[in-house]
Amino acid sequence: MGNLLKVKSPIFHLDMSAKYVTESFQKKVMPYLTTFNDAEKKQFYLDADAAVQELVSMGKDPKQVLWVMQSIGLYLYGNSGKNFYVDYQKIVLSDTCVLWSMQPPGGGCIHLFQTEEGKLLIDAGYGVNYADWVQTLADFGLGDFSDVKHVLCTHGDADHVGMTGLLPVPPFVHPITKELLENGSRSFASTNNLQLLEHVYTTTVNTFSQLAFPKEYILSKTEPQKMRGIFPVIDTVTFAGLTFEVWQSLCGHLAGQLFFYEPTQGLLFTSDAILNFSSLTPWRLTYGSIPDYLINSVNINSEIGRQERNELTRLAVELDAELRKKGKRLRLCCGHGAVSVIDEKGNLSILDHVIHYSRRKYTEGLHNLAAKVAWFIRRRLV
Repeated sequence: MGNLLKVKSPIFHLDMSAKYVTESFQKKVMPYLTTFNDAEKKQFYLDADAAVQELVSMGKDPKQVLWVMQSIGLYLYGNSGKNFYVDYQKIVLSDTCVLWSMQPPGGGCIHLFQTEEGKLLIDAGYGVNYADWVQTLADFGLGDFSDVKHVLCTHGDADHVGMTGLLPVPPFVHPITKELLENGSRSFASTNNLQLLEHVYTTTVNTFSQLAFPKEYILSKTEPQKMRGIFPVIDTVTFAGLTFEVWQSLCGHLAGQLFFYEPTQGLLFTSDAILNFSSLTPWRLTYGSIPDYLINSVNINSEIGRQERNELTRLAVELDAELRKKGKRLRLCCGHGAVSVIDEKGNLSILDHVIHYSRRKYTEGLHNLAAKVAWFIRRRLV
């Protein structure tokens, strides 16, 4: 995983309906389509061309669109292997439980609970980085993934479920997430009018990032047991003295999205509904803006997404006030960015120190500078 191979594949002469996907573009993205047979590759190019045509009708430049699609692969492979790095927080919860919150170069955080009974993961990153994560865990003194007992996935985007098929236990997901992954498009159960764009974007990211689909799933319950504000609590997961409430979202970001709350430790896993944007590096922000360009919004319903964010913020302030009485704080463990605490105005700040880990022996600042220069040069050559 993560190695960009030189591959030989036929260049397709597409039918007259195709306007923008050239032989040059096919050659550039060919290394990222190694799991496709020739028929699937040709269909991908045709679908991609149709998506470019739709974005051009919205006023976007076709060369820019094709560059942004290609840049997904450039970024993922350019920041894997010897270039992989992580910003992490090590949060000691007790003598027997440590939370490691780890931000990769791109995509969602992996929140790893290290306990005497094994590991529990919340979200599972990109498949392309599996070998990178194995090496990282070893470097952190955490062994590997062999003792993972639970994998709780907040939603079905590739950067949150990408390694699930490579882990020793099936992922815990909402039933809709299973259907979404089997359907092959993040527009599943969506009422927006961007089905083609969502389908092409999903196929691009899933394939370029080597999503390892799980063979089995553990499905959450769906009947509400109680409410947390506007969110139904539909299930609980217990492990190593931890008890996670499973909150069902309103599906603003993606159908089937879940939030997890551990009340004793004061940990609220907000998935992609709340992020501390100020904790994201410019490089991560750039990569994270790709969905806004290719599918207009990272949310399938932006209005519901705002409603969820506002309610989560309100609940976070309320829960934090209760925890303060016990000498604790509520930590928001976001889908991207640093674990943070919230103030009465809803502002997020980092409580636990963020540490940078890199395979290469240079600073993050130099890494970002080099990456930006490389991106700029490639962009100018399109």
